[in-house]
Amino acid sequence: MRQRADAEAWRRRLKLFGVILCILMVRVWETVQSQRFERQIKTLRQDADRLTYENGRLQMQIHQYEAPSNLEALARKNFAMIPLDSSHRIGLQP
Repeated sequence: MRQRADAEAWRRRLKLFGVILCILMVRVWETVQSQRFERQIKTLRQDADRLTYENGRLQMQIHQYEAPSNLEALARKNFAMIPLDSSHRIGLQP
């Protein structure tokens, strides 16, 4: 009888130990996952900041290229074009 009671006590202790071990493993896994997610979020925020800066830089570059003075300079340099005088325009005058 005593051996049976000892065996049941050991089984109970092993079950308790197993449950505690499982709980601790889940807690460790949660901690590792949260740290991994924090690193990913940090990387994504850095990427978003970099892309925002790059977008602003490219928008500024587009506005510079679309500026009439830049277009006129490119037309003169690449195509040997000059601006028209009003006397050379053809069409309806307002």
